[in-house]
Amino acid sequence: MAIRRGRCDTQRMPRRPLKPPFRFGRDSLARFRTRRERALTPVGDAAEIARAAACVADAASAEGDAFLAYVGDKRFVWSDSGRSFLMYGAAGRAWIAVDEPVGDPAEFDELAGRFIATAREARAWPAFYAVGAATAERLAQFDLKAEKVGERAVIDLDRFSLTGKANRGFRNERNRALKAECTFEMRPPGPLAELEAPLRGVSDAWLARRGGVEKGFSLGRFDPDYLSRFSLAVVRRAGAPAAFSNVFVHGDRATMDLMRYADDEAGGGMNYLFMELGTWAKQQGLKRLDLGLAPLAGLRDQPHPSTVARLGAFIFARGGRFYGFEGLHAFKDKYDPDWTPAYIVARTPWRAAAAAVAVASLTGGGARKLLRRTRGRVPTPRDLDD
Repeated sequence: MAIRRGRCDTQRMPRRPLKPPFRFGRDSLARFRTRRERALTPVGDAAEIARAAACVADAASAEGDAFLAYVGDKRFVWSDSGRSFLMYGAAGRAWIAVDEPVGDPAEFDELAGRFIATAREARAWPAFYAVGAATAERLAQFDLKAEKVGERAVIDLDRFSLTGKANRGFRNERNRALKAECTFEMRPPGPLAELEAPLRGVSDAWLARRGGVEKGFSLGRFDPDYLSRFSLAVVRRAGAPAAFSNVFVHGDRATMDLMRYADDEAGGGMNYLFMELGTWAKQQGLKRLDLGLAPLAGLRDQPHPSTVARLGAFIFARGGRFYGFEGLHAFKDKYDPDWTPAYIVARTPWRAAAAAVAVASLTGGGARKLLRRTRGRVPTPRDLDD
């Protein structure tokens, strides 16, 4: 019997309509961005900054640069008790907590866990910048890994002295400043008043020499409201301000923030201010003078630099054309400080590298411009040598 070719007489099963292929395009990216933006806490307003300032004043722990909460560009995560906070910024998918948590050390794990969980739920990458070794070790419980990003210089004031043969150079420089009619004063926190205009002139001259503008996030800035929260170390030459630094005092430690001077003439630089500030802090019974973080310190000399070390060294060396990071490290090293490592902590080395770029972007360093010459590859130490 011949088999008839043709349409089968049996009833055909209806076909299910095909689903359109998933396209990860602009709409999807927009949805993710919206989700992240909704999860972000708002940038702190004047009331929240005042709340943070009160918390800093009463904090059992305010290590590092807790005063960066006053800059006005931070977002905050608070503990349930309201006695502790963590401050952070966001750039793309990177959420960067800057410096140590502030407040009650018993609440730090609560703060870190809340920040990390909120970031991950929003499909963001949480990271912690410029934390010390103890905090980096505690963050390991959240499956985060630490990479060194620099070193913090802290002077032991019990060892600080301008006497003796080894310190003859300091005394000579101090004598030159005194002959140039330089004087030193410490002003308590409060409105700048009559000092605002001359200090702004010093700051503007400092900025002009570097061809730059004010930064933020991981650095302080010249702003009268911001500076009014600090003690001010001021050097006058022939009666006119020539250099200044705002100083954060907490517990047994004084920390320098801005270090700005009008010129390099006698008393106009920072050496005279450093010597007098160290003497003042020791007379006040303080034990430590914190000169701040030196980014990339100790990174370029590593025999097998990590991705973060290579990328961070590149970014901050290029940023050093404005801030002089390498020169800053050499300058601080003259005063024989204790150098302690600072870390960036993230889930993977590549996310830590992304966080380093985000810090440069949030600070105002123009990370894209810095990376353009490498054409997308990770910079190597050789890129720093031209």
